[in-house]
Amino acid sequence: MTDTRDHFPTDSDAYYIPLDEPDAPDYESRSYLSVVEVSHFTGLPVREIHRRVKSGQLKAFKSASGQYRFDLAHIEALRRGTYSTTMDRSSANTFEIHKGKTRQLIVCGDSRDMSTHVDNESVHLAITSPPYFNAKMYSDSPADLGNLHDLNAWLEEIADVWKEVYRTLQPGRKFFLNIMNLPVRENKTFRSLNLVGRNIDLCEKVGFAFKRDIIWHKTNGVRAHFGTYPYPGGILLNHMHEFILEFEKPKNRPGPKYSHVKAEQREASKLDKDFWLSLKNSDVWVMKPQKSGENRGHAAPFPVELPSRLIRAYTFVGETVLDPFLGSGTTLEATAILGRDGIGYEINQEFCDLAAQNLQGGLL
Repeated sequence: MTDTRDHFPTDSDAYYIPLDEPDAPDYESRSYLSVVEVSHFTGLPVREIHRRVKSGQLKAFKSASGQYRFDLAHIEALRRGTYSTTMDRSSANTFEIHKGKTRQLIVCGDSRDMSTHVDNESVHLAITSPPYFNAKMYSDSPADLGNLHDLNAWLEEIADVWKEVYRTLQPGRKFFLNIMNLPVRENKTFRSLNLVGRNIDLCEKVGFAFKRDIIWHKTNGVRAHFGTYPYPGGILLNHMHEFILEFEKPKNRPGPKYSHVKAEQREASKLDKDFWLSLKNSDVWVMKPQKSGENRGHAAPFPVELPSRLIRAYTFVGETVLDPFLGSGTTLEATAILGRDGIGYEINQEFCDLAAQNLQGGLL
């Protein structure tokens, strides 16, 4: 649902999504949430939550361990005010921003139905990172947070978005999905949810051809606990990578794929040898994640280098790029800089406003 969401928090204490806790057998019986859980549920960055506590905007109490705890009912009310879940899928407000010769369209709406603003086969590249499974995307209750039984519902909801991406993408063009398998804690043990494999299956069912996966090696990934150190049996590995899955919409009609591209567009889009070889020589990309909230006010946006590489490699100047989970607007930053038009969908009004402010103010 890109960057709300985009990536897992870098706090080692939040390396695993807790599905249970020693002091609480399950979420449904709890009356409080931790700061990390509030961040996941509302989409607000941890830093912003702490700021609101200090200013008195958010009520919190401290546990015996000194950690903030938040009243469940208060957070539920906050979420209703920041993240609309009952809106008509086709109903949305928009921001149209012109940067240079480009048009950047931000749609604050539900990407499960993009028909109002995005025509069939009008997009030349799609890039996104969905909101991870830690809270049910369209749930009205924080009792669903971290509930393993909601995984199938999450997959059903996100499949509707992949159908829309398929509808809007031109045949023969690419869709890149940045995602990771999500580590969870359950019954005092750890395992990973197979989000990568499940989403590959979903996209293939929609009609996409899965081409390959690119490994994003993060130079400052999530550090795990020491486990059973210094004894064997429980060595926990640092989480240093995510996947960038490459899909293609099959081209069944005859004719060249890029017949619409003019000669001047081709020349303006030429790639230098170093960049070409940097992509060709390895499917492991080393990139530093953008720090949580770094000049963005967002929970964990991916670095602008990620969409920039894909946009340069797979589109021509003047073409259109879609991000169905825009978050704070990183993808549209890249499209504007690289001379492409961009369309981004984001259901969270706060992040829509932030992305628009960033683009209009020149931060991006």
